[in-house]
Amino acid sequence: MSVDEFDPAIERLFARAPAFADSVLFEADVAAKLNKSSRFRTAALSVAGLVGGVIAVREVLSVDFNFAASSLPAAATTPSAAQGLSMAGVDGGLALQSLMERAGLTGMDFSAMGGMQLFWATAGVLVALLAAGAVKLSQQI
Repeated sequence: MSVDEFDPAIERLFARAPAFADSVLFEADVAAKLNKSSRFRTAALSVAGLVGGVIAVREVLSVDFNFAASSLPAAATTPSAAQGLSMAGVDGGLALQSLMERAGLTGMDFSAMGGMQLFWATAGVLVALLAAGAVKLSQQI
C-alpha cells in the first residue's frame, strides 16, 4: 500500500466511531464523574486558601516601610529571614496545638518545633497527600 492509499484509508477508518453495546452506560458514567464534586477536595482547598490568606495578610500588615531610618545599617532595622521563618513556625505550632487541644489531643506540643522542622513536617504531609491522590487517580483510570 502506497502513502497515497494509506492516508485516505486511515481517515475513513477513524471517520466512523465504532458503536459499542454499553456506550450509553459509559457516557453516563463519564458524565457522572465529571459532574461529581469532591467535598473533601473543596473543603481542603478552602481551608488551605483561608490559612494562606490569613498568613499573607498578617505578613503584609507587619511590613515596616520606615524610610527615615535609612542611615542605620540594614541588619539593625530589618529582621532576618531566619527570624521571620522561626516566628512563622512558632505561630503555626501554637495554632496547631490549639487545634489539637480542641480535638482532645493535648499531649502533643508543637510550639517547641522550629521553623525548619515545621516546614519539613508540612512538606512530608503534603507528599503523603500527593501520593494518596496519585493512588486514587490510578484506581480511577
